[in-house]
Amino acid sequence: MNRRNFVRFGLTVAGGLVAATTLTGASQAAQGITDDKILLGSHQPLSGPVALWGVPVTNGMRMAVEEINAKGGINGRKLELIVEDTAYQQNKAAQAGDKLLKKDKVFALVGPLGTPTNMVTMPRALKKGVPNLFPLSAAKEMYEPHHALKFSNLTPYDDQMRSAVKYFVENEGVKKIGVLYQDDDFGKNVLLGCEAQAKDMGLPPVVKTNFKRGSKDFSSQIAKLKSAGVELVCLGTIIGETIGSMATAKKIGYKTKFVVSSAGYVPENITLAKGLTEGLYGTSQTPIPYYEDVDDFVKGWMDRYKTRFNKDAVLQSIAGYEVIRLFAEGARKAGKDLTAAKLAKAIEGIKNLKSPFGGAAVSFSAEDHLGPDARNSTSLYKVIGPKWIKVGGISY
Repeated sequence: MNRRNFVRFGLTVAGGLVAATTLTGASQAAQGITDDKILLGSHQPLSGPVALWGVPVTNGMRMAVEEINAKGGINGRKLELIVEDTAYQQNKAAQAGDKLLKKDKVFALVGPLGTPTNMVTMPRALKKGVPNLFPLSAAKEMYEPHHALKFSNLTPYDDQMRSAVKYFVENEGVKKIGVLYQDDDFGKNVLLGCEAQAKDMGLPPVVKTNFKRGSKDFSSQIAKLKSAGVELVCLGTIIGETIGSMATAKKIGYKTKFVVSSAGYVPENITLAKGLTEGLYGTSQTPIPYYEDVDDFVKGWMDRYKTRFNKDAVLQSIAGYEVIRLFAEGARKAGKDLTAAKLAKAIEGIKNLKSPFGGAAVSFSAEDHLGPDARNSTSLYKVIGPKWIKVGGISY
C-alpha cells in the first residue's frame, strides 16, 4: 500500500489519547517563546567521524537564521539557535538533548542529525511537548509512528534503496544483492529496503553483513560479499566506511557495483577518496551543488556562504539551510500566537513547497508527516571523475 495514502489503523485509542494530551500540553506550555524571540535547538556531530556532516549543516542553519533575522524575523520575533555537539554518540546526544530541552527550554528541535542520536532525543522532546522537526536522518522512525509533533522532510532510506535495487535489477541485470550496513537503526533502514525490494522482485535473500560505528576494517565483510557472488552491494555507510569498504574491495580485486544512500551521497566521498570511489552510485532527493552547473540563485547563495564561513558550500550546507527554511514557512503560517500545536497545524498545511536547490517538493497533511513522495522522489548519481553525475530519477 502506498505510504502516503496509508491510514494508520494501528494507532490504539490509548495512543491517540497520549498524542492528544501531548499536543494540548504543548499548546499551553509554548516554552522557548518570548515577545521578541523564538529559541530553537539542534544537536549535531560537530566532532568525531561524522563532523563532515555536522559542521556544514550547522553553518547552513546559522546562515538561514541570520538571513531571516536580517529581514525582521518571523511575525515580529527573531530566531535564536543553540547547537550542541553529540560527536555522533548516543550518550552525548542524551546530554545534549537534556540541556536543550530542560535547561535552555527550546521551543523546538530542528534538524537534529543522526538516526541513533535522534532515537535518544526525540522521545524526550515529544514527551515534553517539544516538536522534533525535519531531523537530518532519513530513517522511517523520524515520522513513524505518527505523532502530532514530529515531521520529516527526507525521502526514507528504505525507499531510496528499494528504488535503487529495482533500477539495477531492471537496467543492469543484477540478480544477487548484498548489504553492508552500520549495526544500528540507520543501517537497518537501508537493509530493510533492500530486503523488501529483493523479495518483491523474486530475488534470492540478500547477503547481509554489518559493522559497528567507527569501524575501519572491512576485510571480513567484503570477503563474505565477494565469496557469495554479490553483484550489487547496498551500503548503509556514511563517509569513512564508504571509502574504506570500496578500498578493501579494490584491494582484493572484487569488481562489483556499490550504491550508497543519501547519507553517503556527499562530495567528501570523492574528495577524500583519491579515486577509490570511482564508479560508486548514490541516491538523493537533492543534487550536490557544483558552482559551474547551478543557476544564478544557487550561485548567489553559494557566494554568500563562502563569504560568511570562508568555506565552499556543500550538500550538507543546503540540508541545514532547508530545515530552517521549512520551519520558517510553518512558523509564519502559524501566526503571532505561536504554540507547538499551531505550528504543527501550519506545517500540515504546507503543500507542494518546492526547493530552490532542485530537491524534491514537500507536502504535509494531518495524516502524513513525511514531506516528499517516498516512492518517486529519489535520483540516482554516479561518481565519474571529480563529480557525482546524475543518472536519472528512479522509483519503485
